[in-house]
Amino acid sequence: MAKISLATVATFGDTAFLAALLAWQAVRLAPSLSHNPGNLALLISDGLPLALVLVRRPAQSITQSPADWLTAYVAAAAPLLLGPGGDALIDPRLCAALMVIGLLINVYGKVCLARSFGLVAANRGVQRSGPYRVVRHPIYAGNAITQVGFLLANPTVFNVALCLAGMSLQVIRLRAEEKLLGQDPIYADYMAKVPYRLAPGLY
Repeated sequence: MAKISLATVATFGDTAFLAALLAWQAVRLAPSLSHNPGNLALLISDGLPLALVLVRRPAQSITQSPADWLTAYVAAAAPLLLGPGGDALIDPRLCAALMVIGLLINVYGKVCLARSFGLVAANRGVQRSGPYRVVRHPIYAGNAITQVGFLLANPTVFNVALCLAGMSLQVIRLRAEEKLLGQDPIYADYMAKVPYRLAPGLY
């Protein structure tokens, strides 16, 4: 019997996982789009990973840690569970603007990463162009901005707890990625040249 590689498991797992969660989120957000079209930015932001997973290149190496796999999947799922509700804390137009800004950063990062995208920590090549010249994880930074905009427009207790948990897990996730990628001399050199992970001057 042929042995199934972790990379193959990741491809099938990522695709099925993202497709199911995205479909569920689309159903939940659809009723809110007529009066809060900015929510569409969250849906687009969370839909892009599915497209990229389908065309990504094979991994040179992939984490063997079950904890890394669990963290990656839960962190990816958290924003897909956000839902409309509550009264906007600031002008909804500003919320929408934040969400679009985050979406643009997210899309720019994903376009640059292209076929190197994945959920679980893996080495599919080192990307150093575009927003990666400023921070090492622009996709996570864009996701955070979009989620903050969504949260300000939909400030429920559930959404607040979900965002805090999700962002905390993303930090754990990116550290797992850097632990694996740091074994590559090219990425180690990149980390030395781009010191910030998410926000220039802050982190």
